[in-house]
Amino acid sequence: MSDIKITQYVSTEERGKFREQTIAAPTLGPYDIIMKMMVCGVCHTDCVFMGQDGLVLGHEPVGKVVAAGSEVTRVKIGDVVGTSYLKHSCMECRECTSGEDAMCCKRVMFPEGNLNGFASHQVVDSRWAYKIPEGLPLDTAATLMCAGVTVFNALHASKIAPTARIAVIGIGGLGHLALQFARAWGCHVTAISHSPSKKEEALKMGAHDFLSSKDFTPEYIAKLDKYDLILDTVSVNLDFDLYIDLLKRNGAFYLIGLPDAPITFKNSMNFLVNQNVFKGSIIGGRYVIDLMLEFAQRHNIRTMTEEYSFNLEGLEQAIERCDKSLARYRAVLVAKD
Repeated sequence: MSDIKITQYVSTEERGKFREQTIAAPTLGPYDIIMKMMVCGVCHTDCVFMGQDGLVLGHEPVGKVVAAGSEVTRVKIGDVVGTSYLKHSCMECRECTSGEDAMCCKRVMFPEGNLNGFASHQVVDSRWAYKIPEGLPLDTAATLMCAGVTVFNALHASKIAPTARIAVIGIGGLGHLALQFARAWGCHVTAISHSPSKKEEALKMGAHDFLSSKDFTPEYIAKLDKYDLILDTVSVNLDFDLYIDLLKRNGAFYLIGLPDAPITFKNSMNFLVNQNVFKGSIIGGRYVIDLMLEFAQRHNIRTMTEEYSFNLEGLEQAIERCDKSLARYRAVLVAKD
């Protein structure tokens, strides 16, 4: 058994309030590593789970490997690595052997296991740990572990051509990364937001043009050039019929955010005759995360972050900002050493 003690920041029954607890690091399995936390992103999904007493949250961690099991070969002590939402899969089914391990029926996902990122150390299976490319800022690397791979996986799965037109709905934690990835993909990129004040920022992030959803009416939509792919990154309900009308024939709408009401379509005929696709997309598996990290470093993808101290006070400040959708655009906890 390792003599490392782990300080965890544990959810209480009160949303947004946490407490410290210290545990002994468990005995490492042959493929396990212990990473000492350097940075951890704070995600809206953490807000969804908080308020459950005893739960350790945090799924955008980056840290240095300080201990390793006997069969660890993917990383070594001293490496800086990150881990993501997917923590384990069977490695034998068709999904796993085809690079779709996030779809494994036996997958283990955050927050299962309770050894998660809001802590001084994390114990993880090294086969689901990812070396951070040299030169990639750690705050960006951390946020790529969930926000980044969420949008990158949708682009990768869509098999979109670099000649395509893409619209990104929402310029927030997911959306501002989607703009950068889509621009680097080679596509024409349009930012769509209900906040016209975000236009200049969106253009700097990679958008070629900007649409204010406050202007959307059937007549307005009818005059616009249409899109091959729409990425919906917002967690609110939309007039989906209106947005589907923004698609070209055979165009696809990818749902990445989680709507706050049932999804309905009133005009199913247009949807059918234009052969449009409406599809959900979550985080990617190991193959896609490795690709994303390489792509992000090559194309200088960078996250806009707010930094907070990696302690109880910093966590409560950061998660409050995230819960109120005030962070611009991701909050990260940064350890002092």
